[in-house]
Amino acid sequence: MRLSPKLYGRNQQGFTLVEIMVATMMTAAIVAAGFGALVVSQKTTRITGQIGSTQATARNAMDMITADLKLAGFGMRGLTTTVGGCHINGTPYALVPGDNNPLGADTGPDTISMVVPMTNSITAVGPLWQVFVPGAPGTIGGLQTPISSIPMPANATTAMGNAIPGGGAALLGMPVSIGGMAGSTIQAVSPGALTLNPAIPTPAAFGSGTQVYLLQCITYQVIPPSPPPALPGSDPLNLCQGNAPCLVRGAVPAVLVGPGGPPNCNQVNSGCIPIMDGVEDLQLAYACDGCDPRVNSGTPDLQPDDLNLSNNFDQADFITDRNWFGTAGPYGSFMTPRTIRLVQVNIVARQTKADQGMGEMQSTAVHGGRFPVISDHSHATGLFALGDTASAAQQSAYFQFRRRVLTRTVELRNQRL
Repeated sequence: MRLSPKLYGRNQQGFTLVEIMVATMMTAAIVAAGFGALVVSQKTTRITGQIGSTQATARNAMDMITADLKLAGFGMRGLTTTVGGCHINGTPYALVPGDNNPLGADTGPDTISMVVPMTNSITAVGPLWQVFVPGAPGTIGGLQTPISSIPMPANATTAMGNAIPGGGAALLGMPVSIGGMAGSTIQAVSPGALTLNPAIPTPAAFGSGTQVYLLQCITYQVIPPSPPPALPGSDPLNLCQGNAPCLVRGAVPAVLVGPGGPPNCNQVNSGCIPIMDGVEDLQLAYACDGCDPRVNSGTPDLQPDDLNLSNNFDQADFITDRNWFGTAGPYGSFMTPRTIRLVQVNIVARQTKADQGMGEMQSTAVHGGRFPVISDHSHATGLFALGDTASAAQQSAYFQFRRRVLTRTVELRNQRL
């Protein structure tokens, strides 16, 4: 059967122009909606990632600082010399607070330096840093007094030099501890022994396997970002490698510590390296035992002193504004870093990049409108320096970053020398 020409022509008709335009507009709308959803999804993922990264930064920085604080001073027993920059006017201390303003609330992050032991007790890592005295069969070799030389396994002293800035030459003059119980200073190094001066006197005696520790003065410091070109740079040594603010850690040599001041990483050859980008503020408060002559006549009793005499241990008993290099009242010579028993650590981490809003437009997000107060540091009076949050433009830039605050209180060994 043949179709009539009229019916055949009707079956061969295509889309009209109007239909094509409507379909094109609908397709464009669907594609645009899809791209919009994709952009929002990508921005949400980026923001979520930055929030998680900021939280991780605060936790990691806190874990590193508190781990060193818990070891501060270990191994210093018996030492008669200073450990790197951890001293106050030539007197060695396990802990050296810095950047605390005795005149009131401070501006900018605090710093802290502490004596930290280094050792290797895991054979998989390399030669053990231990006393090694081969004995006769069935006996245990040991060091007898006085000790002027520490025999060690082959290549152990080489590994020691490789573990510190400056290599083996930097070992000379470094403090060393045997078992955390007796200390002296390295005078000479051979492949299998350390020569000490002065010799460790009686009644010290140590057997093979006793751990040997190198002691270093480690400083933690926040390096601020460089301000506008019209102002001098805050990171002239580029310690943060363009990612300021950042937290740096390093063994500042004693020669870079001036009288009456703590070690400072922002100096040439300080040995400080960046360990955490995005750390914006480090604030430290201290509770002490035996630092107030009004409490137990200034005698340590293993309990933090009630400095505000409230019959309770509370936040007011933590010291933040104290010149630890002086003997000013009301505590005089009683309050020294040697009496510190607790450290309250406050970390502020911020996003490394500002958010670009949640929508499709490239808008800058604003987070909150109140400046936080961390310990005794109000960010409204200056984040890194007095007045750097004063103008409307500075405040606008400040609130473009999310922040996370983490606080932890740590009990110290802080052995009294």
